[in-house]
Amino acid sequence: MAMTFEEIHAEIEQLGTNTKAIHDEMQTNYKNLTKSVEENVVDKTKIETLKEDLVSRSEKLEGLTTKLQTQIDDLEVSLKRPSKIITKEDKVEFEEAKSHMLACMLNKGQNTNYDIVKNLDVSVDDYSAYCEDFKTFLRKDSRQLSPEQYKRLSVGVDPDGGYTVTPFMSNRIVQKIFEMDPIRQLANVQGISTDALELMVDWNEAGVGWENETESSSETDTPDFKKKRIPVHVMYAKPRATQQLLEDSAINIEQYIANKVAEKMGRYESAAFVTGDGVGKPRGFLTYDTGTDYGQIEQIDMGAAAVLTADGFIKIKYSLVEDYLNRGTWLMNRTTVRDAMLLKDGNGNYIWKPSIAVDAPSTILSLAVRMATSMPAVAANALSIVLADFNEAYTIVDRLGVTVQRDPYTVKPFVEFYTRKRVGGDVVNFQAMKIGKISE
Repeated sequence: MAMTFEEIHAEIEQLGTNTKAIHDEMQTNYKNLTKSVEENVVDKTKIETLKEDLVSRSEKLEGLTTKLQTQIDDLEVSLKRPSKIITKEDKVEFEEAKSHMLACMLNKGQNTNYDIVKNLDVSVDDYSAYCEDFKTFLRKDSRQLSPEQYKRLSVGVDPDGGYTVTPFMSNRIVQKIFEMDPIRQLANVQGISTDALELMVDWNEAGVGWENETESSSETDTPDFKKKRIPVHVMYAKPRATQQLLEDSAINIEQYIANKVAEKMGRYESAAFVTGDGVGKPRGFLTYDTGTDYGQIEQIDMGAAAVLTADGFIKIKYSLVEDYLNRGTWLMNRTTVRDAMLLKDGNGNYIWKPSIAVDAPSTILSLAVRMATSMPAVAANALSIVLADFNEAYTIVDRLGVTVQRDPYTVKPFVEFYTRKRVGGDVVNFQAMKIGKISE
């Protein structure tokens, strides 16, 4: 069996020690023989003994030298042998394992401060075993799991009895939601480990002034900080599958559940971010009163009864502060986009321009246009159009971790998968958003 680098190194050190000891003894014996000759003390028996000892030690030293050279050669081979290459897949699997461990801790309410996260003992093998056992759990009743499987899955049990889904499945859910929900793509998304995100908002700027050489400077205004708290709320889905479907090994049950969950959660999220009242759900930006004070979003009267006009779009665009305007995006219902595509400016040019680049949005008055089903259609007094720097204006908060409970009893012969995700959302910068209101 091949020796390790450490074993070879240790043996070389030991051989070196033994060789030195033999050499030192030979030197001592040689000196004693020389001294005897010089003193004319000739003892043939003693000389023969010393001669035999020198020959014996010389042979032993030669053998140790040969062995030492062999070990040195082995050491050189060991040093030249390429170590295990860490691939991109290995790094991804390690990060998934770490993410899963952190999500399990969060769902159990355990402490996840910086020092604990930094020193997490992450086992990729344990994570891989959990993934396999989780797939088995989705297909079978937990009572059918082996004791070893049940033990491995227990690390992911949250207080409500659900299991923390694997990062692969969780990422699939989130990715699907991103594809369905443009607000998630536009807004600022924060992941937290508590039940709410708290932040300070600088509402008013600091005052400044000019100082005269012969006059004392007067006091200037101090920035006005507001405390904003965005709690997370439970959003759930209950996709169903028949037991026969689950028993069919050709079905990717993880993908099936992830798609069903994402489709429902994507629609619910989008609606809440637009029109949610903040009670048990995120608060939508259309629910705020009109105005320019903190806690208000200015609504711009578009100037025509129950219809869109090009002048109305111009009024909205230039009501937004320039810094936000440069990063602004229009958001409206697809039927509103349809009507806007027909509008022309005073020179007879369409204000809507199709995109000429792949995956780039079309524009209205040179600003990107995105569609959201939750936005109201054009009607009298409807808040049908929003223009905002969404990354600055709106923040979405995700509580890390998605959990699932398997229920084979309530709706037989279906198996129901109760899946929970905690999410919140609210406006954090009221100056970075303007709403277009259709006139009566």
